[in-house]
Amino acid sequence: MHITVRGLVIRTVDIKETDRLITIFTEERGALTALARGARSLKSRKMAATMQFCYSNFVLYEQGDKLWVKEAELIESFFDLRQSIEGLSLANYIAEVLSDVTVEESERELLRLSLNSLYAIANKKYNFNKIKAVFEIRAASVLGFMPDITSCHSCGGGEGDFFFDIMGGFIECRKCRETAVEEHREHPDPHESHIISILSEGARAALAYSIYAPVERIFSFNLSDEDLRLFSRAAEEYLLNQLGHSFKTLDFYKEMSR
Repeated sequence: MHITVRGLVIRTVDIKETDRLITIFTEERGALTALARGARSLKSRKMAATMQFCYSNFVLYEQGDKLWVKEAELIESFFDLRQSIEGLSLANYIAEVLSDVTVEESERELLRLSLNSLYAIANKKYNFNKIKAVFEIRAASVLGFMPDITSCHSCGGGEGDFFFDIMGGFIECRKCRETAVEEHREHPDPHESHIISILSEGARAALAYSIYAPVERIFSFNLSDEDLRLFSRAAEEYLLNQLGHSFKTLDFYKEMSR
C-alpha cells in the first residue's frame, strides 16, 4: 500500500551508513515516521528532501508495521534559517513542539503555522521573539487551549492593562483584580491562579491578533519593545503551562538570544 503525503521533516536520525529515519509532520495524517534507505548518500534523490526542516512531497509504502520512503521531492528547504544560530535554534524549538504534540490525524492549521514561522525565520522578516510568541499562542489555540483574552473575565471591560491567568486562560482588568485581592476572592486552588504579569493594551492586542488573524497575515502587526516583552513572556508561559513542561531547545534558543 502506497501513501502520498506532503509534509515538513521535523526530526531526523541517522541509521547505519546511509539510511535516515525521519519524522514528517503532514497535513493529511499528522506525524508519521518513515525510514529513507540511502537518503544520506550523495547520489540519492531523497537526500535534499529528507533533511530536517525540508517541506517535501513523499510517497511512502508500508512493509510490516513500518513506513518506508519510496520517493521524496523537495518543495522548500528553508535553507537560510541555517545561516543564523539564533534562527536555527528557534526552528529546532518549533520542531520539538511539533514532535511533542502531534498524533496521527489531520493537522492542517498547525502545519501552515509552522511553515509560515520557518519562512519568517529564514527570511529574517520579523523579530525572532515575535515569531516565537506568535507561534506559541497560536499553536496553543489550535491544540484546543485557546484563552479568552478579548475582555475582562469579571466585568467585560476591554481597555487598559490586564492580568493574564495562565492556568485559567482568561484576563482580568486591574480594577477587578485589585477588588478580588481586597475581598480575598482568590482562586480556591493556588496552583490554578498563576498570574504571570500585567498585559499592556498592546501586548493583549498582539495575543488576540495572533489567535484570530488569518495564518497568511499572522505576523503583520507592530509592537513597541515593552509590549513585545510582555507579549513574548505571556505566550511562552501559556504554551508551556498548557503542555505541562518546557523544552531543551527553548533553553538553547534563549542562550543564543542573549
